[in-house]
Amino acid sequence: MNRMTRRVIPLAVALGVLPACQFCDDTNAFSPTAALEPAVIDLGPITTGVTCPAVMSLVNNGNADLTVEPGSAKLIDTDGTFTLISVPALVTLGSRGDVQINYTAGETIGSRESTGVEIGTNDPSNLIVRGSVTAFVAEAPVGLARATCLERGAAVGAAEVACETLDFGAVGISSALDPIADRNGVILNVTIVNDGNKDLTLQGAVVNGSGDFIVQSVQRGSLVVVPSFPVVIAAGRSGDCGEQTGADNTATISVKYSPTAIGAGVATLQILTDGAEGSAIDVALSGQGSDTNLLTNPEIVVFGSVPEGSSASEDVLVQNVGTAAASVNESCIDLEDDGVCDGLCTGAANDTALDGTLRCTVFDSAGAQVGKGFVLGATDAAAGGDDERTITLEWNPTAAKPSIPSTAVLMLKSNIRNNKVFKVGLSGGNVGSLEIDSTTPCGSDECIQADGDLATTTSWTGSTTLTLRNSGTGTLTLGTIAPEAGTSPAIADDFTIGAPATTSLAPGASTTLTIEYANNDASQVDGFNLIVQHNGVLGRTLASIRIVPPAAE
Repeated sequence: MNRMTRRVIPLAVALGVLPACQFCDDTNAFSPTAALEPAVIDLGPITTGVTCPAVMSLVNNGNADLTVEPGSAKLIDTDGTFTLISVPALVTLGSRGDVQINYTAGETIGSRESTGVEIGTNDPSNLIVRGSVTAFVAEAPVGLARATCLERGAAVGAAEVACETLDFGAVGISSALDPIADRNGVILNVTIVNDGNKDLTLQGAVVNGSGDFIVQSVQRGSLVVVPSFPVVIAAGRSGDCGEQTGADNTATISVKYSPTAIGAGVATLQILTDGAEGSAIDVALSGQGSDTNLLTNPEIVVFGSVPEGSSASEDVLVQNVGTAAASVNESCIDLEDDGVCDGLCTGAANDTALDGTLRCTVFDSAGAQVGKGFVLGATDAAAGGDDERTITLEWNPTAAKPSIPSTAVLMLKSNIRNNKVFKVGLSGGNVGSLEIDSTTPCGSDECIQADGDLATTTSWTGSTTLTLRNSGTGTLTLGTIAPEAGTSPAIADDFTIGAPATTSLAPGASTTLTIEYANNDASQVDGFNLIVQHNGVLGRTLASIRIVPPAAE
């Protein structure tokens, strides 16, 4: 019989041939995690001479004890009388220890005093934790105002942050014939917080800039005022040393944005209070008027003078500024502006126009070539993405074809508004091209800032100066300058269009004309499209004129 021999190896020997820590955890995985909570303390208004404590917690959420390096705790960048009173030497895992800083208010009434604190720890990922303490020096109880709002795109229930800008994003346009209060739009809120120890009076809130923004309402608790001032906001602190009252110490200002034209809208919300701090708060307002529409930039492509045998290229950015997807069914070059494609935007050698000298190619936002037809997603009012494409135009003039006809356009056939066709003028060689600018541009329009009494429309007056410049390479002759056909006579008669100093513009030359505005009726929505006829690219150029209402008193 064969017998199996059983060998017994001593345990110490057996373990000796195994890795050093086969049966134990990695000791490097055990470390403390240091944090100060709260890292920023605002004691609010403190009466001069009064001493108040600011208490932070040094928190250890790691899996090992946290130690403070001896002598490492210190105050830095101190402006005022601050004293570091206590710092824990040890914070066991899962625990917290108090860090106390005392502050004595100075004598500079109406100023801010502050200090930073640094504490060295054995947290390998946070060897130094930092915090700060600030306070407002007061002679007596005061109201302190600050503005907060939700960041754009913030999740539901997110905390508000300091509000310097209110961005409405892309908003569908409404009819300018309707009062703004009746239009569709987007409403965003600015919260005014009284962080003081005395009632705060909200004296007013007005919008300066685009008339597409208005203060819709003011709300204090459950009380809504539409809008009426003054509004009293309860104190948030009961006295010195930052004690909270528990009262509702906020008021909400609702701002409505209801654009009437495609393009950027900007304004400023100015908030006035009687606060010792925050007596005048400015919040920048911005938005993008959108529609089921496309924007092309530039509106005219100017190659200039390109020698025979040379090559030039220019890009046209095509953007969907609508709130729904839009399709460009076909993009091409139309030499005669007769609606017939002479060269499709495929970039292919057989898809060229003007005897092979002119071609176009479509690229997506990542730079990849796509087809002549494409779908643009709804706008996010930001650069790049599925809501825009770039069309690159290449021109290679020859002796036989040294210039591009003044009738030539880049044509985009869309599914928008009963298959609307969008056109971009093309200029190259000895051809004039007209650009219009003003002293008061606002987005894609030219604005006239009206003066007068906001409530009395017949008192509104204003003016703007338009600059007409020939950006082409051939002489440009100006023709009729008038409101677009179909403009309401009631609007047209509010404007006086001056005459340009000259009607002939050499390449690079410019002239000016002045438009005067005087409202003679009850309309608040005056505005029109100015059409300048000429013999250059496209044969006419449009400038959209808008009125910005006077600021409220």
